[in-house]
Amino acid sequence: MTSSVVVFGREPLPGRVKTRLAAAIGSAAAARVYAVLLDHTLEAASASRLPVLLSLAECPSASWAAELSVPFEIQKAGGLGERMADAFARRFTAGDDNVVVIGSDCAALTSDLIRQAAVLLDENSAVLGPAVDGGYYLIGQRSPGADLFTGIPFSDPQTSAATRERLSAHALCWSELTQLPDIDTAEDLEALLADPVAPRPFIRRLAAAVHETR
Repeated sequence: MTSSVVVFGREPLPGRVKTRLAAAIGSAAAARVYAVLLDHTLEAASASRLPVLLSLAECPSASWAAELSVPFEIQKAGGLGERMADAFARRFTAGDDNVVVIGSDCAALTSDLIRQAAVLLDENSAVLGPAVDGGYYLIGQRSPGADLFTGIPFSDPQTSAATRERLSAHALCWSELTQLPDIDTAEDLEALLADPVAPRPFIRRLAAAVHETR
């Protein structure tokens, strides 16, 4: 079966990303933190050895786009659920059997987890990577896919629970990955920076992003 990874993201512009984090550390620092998180996500996706596509919420600047290491596409207009449904539909239409969609907010995401999700889709209709805050950092489907997004409350503590209800309503067999935290708030970031098992080079990049002055 052919598998692919779609990373949902944005160009890291102040005021356009990490607004909850920006309320505590400023929009410029929040954008720099997001840039580190997005780079980490793309590195993990590329290391999975699966084809990777960056799905952008808005058209990027030419200079930033020229620096990207993976191809990108622009999401359709609409809410997050509509955009995710369209991302799956595009990849299935292109001939992919298994599609894994990931966000760009999870510092603990690894290439092994992404590969695991793709492998699980050989035997399951869907796979879910639940986040600690009640959302999810990863969702995967096997072609032809199902409507798992209409009416789901996104950016909500009940996102994962509502998605499980939708999976059950479709009588789908699904598997779940380990629960991981997203980095959305200052508290999330502080906990990550203080985590003794987090990779030191990555933590140094994040710390530098927070404290950089220009």
